[in-house]
Amino acid sequence: MLCRRTGWLALLAAVLGCRSAEKAQLYVDPALAALVPENAETVAGARVESLRSTPVYKRWVAGKQQPLLDELAKRLGLDLRKDLWELLIASEGEHVWALARGKFGPMGQEPRFQGARRTAYKGYTLIGDEDASLVFMNSTTAAAGPAAALRTLIDRRGRSKGVSPLIQRARALPAATQIWLVSKRTGALAGKLPSRGNLAALAKILATLETATMAADLRSGLRLEATGSCRSEADARMLQDALRGLIGLARLTTPENSPELLRAWDGVTVRSEQRAIEVRAQIPADLLDLLIGRIQQGGLTPSLPSLPGQRRGGQ
Repeated sequence: MLCRRTGWLALLAAVLGCRSAEKAQLYVDPALAALVPENAETVAGARVESLRSTPVYKRWVAGKQQPLLDELAKRLGLDLRKDLWELLIASEGEHVWALARGKFGPMGQEPRFQGARRTAYKGYTLIGDEDASLVFMNSTTAAAGPAAALRTLIDRRGRSKGVSPLIQRARALPAATQIWLVSKRTGALAGKLPSRGNLAALAKILATLETATMAADLRSGLRLEATGSCRSEADARMLQDALRGLIGLARLTTPENSPELLRAWDGVTVRSEQRAIEVRAQIPADLLDLLIGRIQQGGLTPSLPSLPGQRRGGQ
């Protein structure tokens, strides 16, 4: 009798354990996941509804003047700070899409855009021009990108044979993640980023990698884990040295009147093993606020050291 009860308890524990594991996976909105092509090379996501509850968002976004978002809210009748739930950016070679889920139209109607060009296509309406357009799949799901990319997206509706492998990888990330990225061909993504400006450093890093995964949790400061696979062990070591050099440079440029910022850089570690590279960051909320403040003031803008032998766009 005791053995039988023990067996039932073990079975119950296993079932509960499986359910707990399922709940621990990252939630990716099914309506957006269905729009990501099976052969997508890179997918990045932001769980905007979850982000809104974080201290970082409340301090630096909520209630602050955001000229671009304010202008969009005025012109489009949409306030992305309140109406957006989740955002995905998907890349597939020549096409890039921004996929969004939110409350876009009252009473099941899509928003009305004054003065915008409208083009009918297979039962949908493309709003915009060939360079940049928007289409509402329904009142809660929208896609943006070049018109050609949106037409391709519409053509593929209902033809998918399953969820993209990258979405499956994303769902294995920690459930508390608010911002994430998974890529199986980061070199192609690097080629789409500017070679100068704020995104230049990111382009250099991505060009050195073959695959990458990143997850960030902002519920209490910043907890970030990023891993990647380089083309060779030499590339991994060079990228490790470059990232460590960047951290060292940030330490050297820390103002004398803000020595506490040094503790923030202490929370960032970089290591490589064979072709793999790993970056971890754990920065408390008070130090993260200081860092963001310094970045906004332009006080922390070190550039990534050059990477010897780097090949642009993964070529």
